[in-house]
Amino acid sequence: MSAIFRVDEHDVPWFEYGDATGPDGGAAIRVKGLTARDPDVPPVQFIEYAAGHTDPVHSHDTGEVFVIVEGDLFVDDERSGPGSIVFVPRGVEYAVRAGDDGVRYFRVVVDSG
Repeated sequence: MSAIFRVDEHDVPWFEYGDATGPDGGAAIRVKGLTARDPDVPPVQFIEYAAGHTDPVHSHDTGEVFVIVEGDLFVDDERSGPGSIVFVPRGVEYAVRAGDDGVRYFRVVVDSG
């Protein structure tokens, strides 16, 4: 039987992703695996990048939806601010950079694309 899944990002701990450090000496990337406890729910993470952090050009085997909630996210140098949604189809190469104040966004992994 299916059930509605709910989670509050405040109830999930951050973990540091990678070894890079931000300008304040803290982690450059922090992540909350919001749906990690339920394999029947699409993967969703809450992600925080430190100011100016840049990921190199890369691609994924799945599509991704980014929902920006704080700061600016630059995808291939195009700015998306709070309230923006970005869809990256599977296999598309792209680079991501946080704005001057960092960025927080939800990343939803989707099979289509």
